[in-house]
Amino acid sequence: MAEVEKSIYGRKVFFVNPSTSFEASVIGRLRLMEYEVYAIEDYRKVKPLLRKNADSICFFLIENQLSLKGWHNFIKSFEEEGVFSPLDVGILIPDLPDDKQANFLAELQYAAGLIKLNQDQESMFHEIVKALDAKNAKGMRKYVRANCLNDSQADLLWLKDNKMFKLKIIDISSVGIAAKLSNGQANAVFINQIIEGVTLNLKNVQLSVDIKISAIKAAGDFLLVVIMFNTSTSPEAINKIRGYIANNLQESLRSSLRATDLDRIDYEKL
Repeated sequence: MAEVEKSIYGRKVFFVNPSTSFEASVIGRLRLMEYEVYAIEDYRKVKPLLRKNADSICFFLIENQLSLKGWHNFIKSFEEEGVFSPLDVGILIPDLPDDKQANFLAELQYAAGLIKLNQDQESMFHEIVKALDAKNAKGMRKYVRANCLNDSQADLLWLKDNKMFKLKIIDISSVGIAAKLSNGQANAVFINQIIEGVTLNLKNVQLSVDIKISAIKAAGDFLLVVIMFNTSTSPEAINKIRGYIANNLQESLRSSLRATDLDRIDYEKL
């Protein structure tokens, strides 16, 4: 991918082998900060996935699943496939004696940095953020967006003149929505219209939000409505929307991983 495209679209960020506590304390916070972050539990799924997402940033947490030797061989093996040349690797490593750490890191490339796991959480978090920003993780993209077309429980509802209007959400970010409106309901909205107390359904989450209609475009057999969340929408609601987006993207990843063959190489024996 060209550098100009990277700057526009940002980059996906993967954490391999994260603990439950790491997901909650680090990955969750990064998602709230609008980084596009994914967790991969099984290292054997990493290579098949990253071959399709080579221009990503990938952090390996060296804690379990493999020995130090196995993790060294696994990370080193990415340098042997040209498809991974755009990949920026970061390593999160526990405290090790100097000789063991030097042996582990020998000949490894980790352009996204070496970060100690056994330091205070805030320091570790800020080191990760600094590494992500150095590698242009966000690019010019300000907000992460999730596709909702396959989610039957993603819609907007409101009542007008004793009539219920329902818009199917096409995609969503923490600042706005693209939605479908039937041509027969064209009179339900107009540009710059503000609608308060709209019910936003996102799977098992139901929120009350205030919206502003930003644009209406003909799109064949429906109208495409571009909607912005009004500033009166609560920060709590916005964070729940971010949580939905993160879960939506992570579930898409899980679906992809379920259809992915395992990496069968024995990295302990290389």
